[in-house]
Order: sequence, then structure tokens, then C-alpha cells
Amino acid sequence: MPQSGVIRPDLDRIERILERLQVASIRDTRGRLATRWQCYSLFFTFDGDGEVYAARTIYDRFFTVDDKPALRAVLDEWNRDTVGLKVYTATDDDGTVIIVSEATTHIGGGVTSEQFAATTTAWLNAAGSFHLWLGPRLFLAGLPGDPV
Repeated sequence: MPQSGVIRPDLDRIERILERLQVASIRDTRGRLATRWQCYSLFFTFDGDGEVYAARTIYDRFFTVDDKPALRAVLDEWNRDTVGLKVYTATDDDGTVIIVSEATTHIGGGVTSEQFAATTTAWLNAAGSFHLWLGPRLFLAGLPGDPV
């Protein structure tokens, strides 16, 4: 039995948090709540029958498979130096390499409204912080630094 003040969050609750933060959002066809920024899209989901709350960001930067070793070195620096938001590459069927960031938390036992709002806000900030951190690192690594 959940404790007093503990909630089981859902997409409606995320929408209300985003509205309070004045962040526009949409629900996509896959049941995710998405926010669109100038150089990336952030998707909020509940995985594992609502047991895991996740935020995944896809950045508008595109690379080739040949770029992967240098790109991984840049992303490894972020992953070593930060907690919470982890970044990795994903390769599309056409060979295009993209950057994805992901943060997750287990919410199976429920969370308080304050915890949930703070987590959502922190993940929004982390996605933007990574975007700002990434450009100069890509330039130093000799990789395309500007989003497409």
C-alpha cells in the first residue's frame, strides 16, 4: 500500500509540470510525451509497466560510422565526469550515427509530487547542459560541431 503523499506518475502529470515550466509538449504516435528544442528532441516515457520513468534525448547531429571512435571518446568524457544523464551513439539502418542521452529512475513504489517535478526539471536542464557542453568538445575532436 502506497504511503501518504506518494503518487503513481503518468504523462498527464508530466504535461502539467511542463506547462508550469512554460515548455511546449506534444504526445507522439508511440505514446511518448515530447518536447522540441532548437537542436534536439526530448521524450518522456514510462517503461516496464510504469515501473521506470525515462527521458531520452535525440540530438540533431549526424555522423558517419567512421566518426564513431572519436565520437565515443567525447561521449566517454561526459559519462565519466557526470552522473544521471548518460550519453551514447545509435546507428540507423542507413549507417547514420546519432547521439542519444538517457536518464532513468525506478518509480515502482511511487514518488512524491515534489520528487517527480524535481526529477523532470533536472532532466530538462541536463539535456540542455549536455547540448551546450557537446559543441566545443566535437570541434576539439575534429568532428562536425554544428547541429544539422
